[in-house]
Amino acid sequence: MSFGSEAPEAAPPPGLLGKYAVVVSRLCRFAYGLAAALVLMDMVLIGGAVVFRYFFSAGFLGADEIVALSLTAIVMLAAPEVLRRNQHIIVDVVVALLPPRAKIWTQMWAAVSVMAVAALLIINGSNTVAFSHMIGSLTDGHLEWPVWMLQSFLPLGGVLLGLVALEQIWRAAAALCGGHASQTLKQGKPNPQSPADTL
Repeated sequence: MSFGSEAPEAAPPPGLLGKYAVVVSRLCRFAYGLAAALVLMDMVLIGGAVVFRYFFSAGFLGADEIVALSLTAIVMLAAPEVLRRNQHIIVDVVVALLPPRAKIWTQMWAAVSVMAVAALLIINGSNTVAFSHMIGSLTDGHLEWPVWMLQSFLPLGGVLLGLVALEQIWRAAAALCGGHASQTLKQGKPNPQSPADTL
């Protein structure tokens, strides 16, 4: 088991795939930066709630609710960039023993699986958002936010995951069709830094 590759980011492949990769990279890095900002916001809210509780014997109204409700947004916004960078957990004990061409097929299969999950998030998430909007569902607690606004991050995250998965499928197909596998299959890694890395 490993946590993906830590190699520097390779230059985008030539042609239409390279242009598509650049667009996906920018979208995912922007979403990743928003997720990082939400994490910092949650840290401030939790720290402020602790200070208010222990030094002023007063609660920080809505802090716990905001933190709990932001978790879905954080996960859905950050997951596509983590996938694009190939920094997710990878069970590669068997895959590492496969020949290069078989490894490409396993990468394509993994990307197709991600595409299926993304489709479920888009379809089921959109249906959930529509239903919550129709019945006017609100969150519990003091804030009473519309639930559909929070659930909208599910299809949004699905769209971004689908874009990354499509890029991975495209890269694998290009490698199988005669492209230079080591160059074609390389994609987002930590460099250049995303907005979240500079926070």
